[in-house]
Amino acid sequence: MTKALTGVRILDFTHVQSGPTCTQLLAWFGADVIKVERPGVGDITRGQLQDVPNVDSLYFTMLNHNKRSITLDTKNPKGKEVLTELIKKCDVLVENFGPGVLDRMGFPWEKIHSINPKMIVASIKGFGPGPYEDCKVYENVAQCTGGAASTTGFRDGVPLVTGAQIGDSGTGLHLALGIVTALFQRTKTGQGQRVTAAMQDGVLNLCRVKLRDQQRLAHGPLKEYSQFGEGIP
Repeated sequence: MTKALTGVRILDFTHVQSGPTCTQLLAWFGADVIKVERPGVGDITRGQLQDVPNVDSLYFTMLNHNKRSITLDTKNPKGKEVLTELIKKCDVLVENFGPGVLDRMGFPWEKIHSINPKMIVASIKGFGPGPYEDCKVYENVAQCTGGAASTTGFRDGVPLVTGAQIGDSGTGLHLALGIVTALFQRTKTGQGQRVTAAMQDGVLNLCRVKLRDQQRLAHGPLKEYSQFGEGIP
């Protein structure tokens, strides 16, 4: 039996952790993932936390071991030609660049859609539409703005972020689900669409049950918490 996404081709413009988490899941489901990296250096995590000299780091291989990699200079006219051909032949383009990078590269959504109307363009950004949508975000910012830090720490100290990368990997999980649903909808409409997952929203969704406590504070102290004097000492 073939895997669910066998025959689906992913053009992977992601780097570090959030995007590669997403595309690795799709590859596990059977998709052919073509990872596009920077000429000469590749994904920055190839050399980060490297314990064996001259070998890709475990950090990189844990997130990218089931993909194919190419390097592509999108600032070069020939590179743009190659990218255009890849867009024609792929089903999904996934990116986690900073806001506006894909547009400045010369491939906004409108152009990609005109090249391949069936393509799904999936993006991870720090924030959704609003006053902060142009801001760059990393893990700690996502956990703080998404509310996770408020659930971690000590009574007499400041909120703390968790060492688990819920902002990065958690958002990658959300985007993977968005891509799969977009692929399903394409079977009905024949058209691709844009899919976006914001790191703030991803964190908020993962810790949303804690919002119940913030709502309950409006009605009095929370008896199960010791800092209110009525919980477990």
